This record gives sequence, C-alpha cells and structure tokens, in this order.
Amino acid sequence: MTSRAMRRITGIAGALVLGMSLAACGAGAGSDTTDQVADDWDSIVEAAKKEGEVTIYSGQATELLDEVKQGFEKTYPGVKVNIVRALDSELAVKVEAESKTGNGVADVFVSTSVPWLTANKDLYSEPKGSSFDAPEYNREENVPDEGYFVINAAVLTFGWNTDKFDGAIKTYGDLLDPALADGKLGVKKPAGTADLAFYNFLKATYGDDYLKKLAALKPRQYASALPMAQALTSGEIAVGNYVQPLIDEKASGAPVDWAVEDTLWGARFYGTVLKSAPNPNAAHLLADYLVTKEGQTAVSRKAASVLPDIEGAVGVVGDIPVTDPADLTDEKLRAFLDEWDELFGS
Repeated sequence: MTSRAMRRITGIAGALVLGMSLAACGAGAGSDTTDQVADDWDSIVEAAKKEGEVTIYSGQATELLDEVKQGFEKTYPGVKVNIVRALDSELAVKVEAESKTGNGVADVFVSTSVPWLTANKDLYSEPKGSSFDAPEYNREENVPDEGYFVINAAVLTFGWNTDKFDGAIKTYGDLLDPALADGKLGVKKPAGTADLAFYNFLKATYGDDYLKKLAALKPRQYASALPMAQALTSGEIAVGNYVQPLIDEKASGAPVDWAVEDTLWGARFYGTVLKSAPNPNAAHLLADYLVTKEGQTAVSRKAASVLPDIEGAVGVVGDIPVTDPADLTDEKLRAFLDEWDELFGS
C-alpha cells in the first residue's frame, strides 16, 4: 500500500440497519437536563439508580449492545438499559428533534459522523467518570474539545464462503477476479459518507478505475454488513467486500472465512451524553461503563477496542486511520452516488 493511499484512508463505515419508531416523552420544549447531574460520582450513581433506566441510540452490533446491557445491569442493579438501533442518519434526526422539543428519549447517542458531532456540539455534554481519566484510555486523544468520546471501532473487511470459493482472499484487489463475475461477488451499496470513505480508500489503494472493474463483474448489492454476512453463510454469494470479522459464524461451523489487510479498515464509534437526556445521571454512568475494561470486553468483541489488551478484540482503535471530513462533504457524496448508479445501476 502506497504512502499516498495511506494518507487518504478514512476510518468510518456504515452501521447495521434496524428502523424503529419512538413515542416522545420528557420535559418542556428546549429543556436542558445538564443541571440535574449530581456533583460527585457517588451521588451520580445514586441518582442514576433513582432514575432507574438509561436509553442508548446506536448503530453498533446488536449482540454487542446486548452484552453491554447485561454487563451494565449486573454492575448497576436497578438501572435498566434500553437499546435503540438504527442508521446514524435516522438516529441523528431523532436526537435533533428531541433536543428542539424538549421531549428527550435518548440519554446516550453513539455516532460515527464527526461532521455531525462538530456541527451539533451544543446538544451534548462532556462525559463525567474516572474511567475517562485512566491512563490507558488517553483522554487527551479520545475526548476532543467538543465533548464526544471514542468508544471503539467496528472493523469491516472481506469474507468468503469456503464451499463456493476455492482459495483465500488476501486483499481487496483479489475481488477483481473474473471468476467472481455474474453474482458470485457481493458489494456494499453506498448510501452515506461512510460508504464514500470506504470506496475512496479502495480507489486510492487500487487505482481510480477500481470501481469500473468491480462493476464489470456485475456483483450483487447489499445494504449493510449483516445481510452480506448472511448471504455468505447461506452460499448466496461466494465472496463479500464488506463484513465484520466472521468469528461467530466460523465458530458455529458455517463454511466461511475472513481476513484483513495490513491496515485495518473500520468505523470509530463516538459516544455523547445528551443535554436533553431524561436520565442524565444514568447517561453519565453508562458512558463511563462503556470505556471500562468490562464495558470494552462487551462492546469490542470482534471489533477494535479503545483500551489495550481487550479479550476478543481484533485490534485497537489507534490502528485505524482517522477520518478526513474534507473528503466527505455532501457535494462529494452526491457526486459519488451518481457515479455508482451509472456504473452499477440503482
């Protein structure tokens, strides 16, 4: 991989999709619950127990969020975790609406979009909790001035069905094999800036004509990593260009395998404690838990952790290059989506 390609790598990827609707609840329009947070940590814990619940909006993997829920509720009995999963863009709209109306539902919002976080820094507060000040977390690096914080990073890579593909994929360049033509290859259908970043990486690494060569194979298109992994497992496709490490699938006996290139490709997940949180103390409690060793062991399995030496993690966040927001403007996204439709069809 060339140094030029390395510089252009960006580190965000799409979240898995599950749409949900919410009933609004909370205080009056425009309310800010920041002043309801207790002064010291012991008091925050007690206040969180009185609030009794905390709601997280996130696009992280369902099974990992479920593990967070189980671990948190065991650590803090009496505080229930409610999980709402959807695309970043869908959740961001909900967060903005809840903030404007004062009808807060979410307490913690997890996003991969640095441009959104920067533009909406008035919607969230800097997290409290000693875990953020632990040397192994590196607060200076992982909590920018805006107040959002790095939780972990999804790792996205390629995988293949060992019954349908004879051999192994070592690089994204191997996906251009003519033997994968006519529906044997699955590709991520782009929808947002995360996908723009991913395909920018591929073009920077393998040449500006990479997408043209990929389109010539007439691949199947998938909305996200989960349906692509399911298609690989079932044998619907032989190879896919966008899956999380197929650790669980392989362990269960599915005929699949996976690998990563020398440089990890992935999406940093950033947490925020919302000012419109109906349970502000529980919000800080959950935020702190997410960056503890216990929380990281739950949320970073088969992902990249923000702490070192986390069991089950496939890397650390520092291995994943940082996003350059200048390459991910709305104008550039629209141009890319037009290019994609022209090459692959809508």
